[in-house]
Amino acid sequence: MDKPLRSILIIEDDPYVRRFYQRLFTLYDYHIDIAEDGPTGLAKAKENKPRLILLDILMPKMSGLDVLKALKADPETKNIEVIMLTNVSSDETIKAAASLGAGGFLIKSNTSEQELLAEINKHLLPT
Repeated sequence: MDKPLRSILIIEDDPYVRRFYQRLFTLYDYHIDIAEDGPTGLAKAKENKPRLILLDILMPKMSGLDVLKALKADPETKNIEVIMLTNVSSDETIKAAASLGAGGFLIKSNTSEQELLAEINKHLLPT
């Protein structure tokens, strides 16, 4: 079975934020899966192979940067597009995410729903 063109895995530890994004993206007909921590997110990425992962950085058990490093090191998940969606905005963190292979970096508190949807579409929809 082919994965939906609009499949997104959200790896986010905050339940309120997870529910918000899940509702928002479902409203716009995205196929959404969620994970509450890095190890669960890695397992779901490997099993379901979403087209895009939205990844928080500050999480228990495993940081988002460690999750990104593991995703890009695994031949089964290395080609999945990853956008860091976080409130950590230091230049050092942004550079680290880029060097590990993140395709984008968005600050939750500075990104409107429309900006987020536009960024996601840029990565998901064929040009």
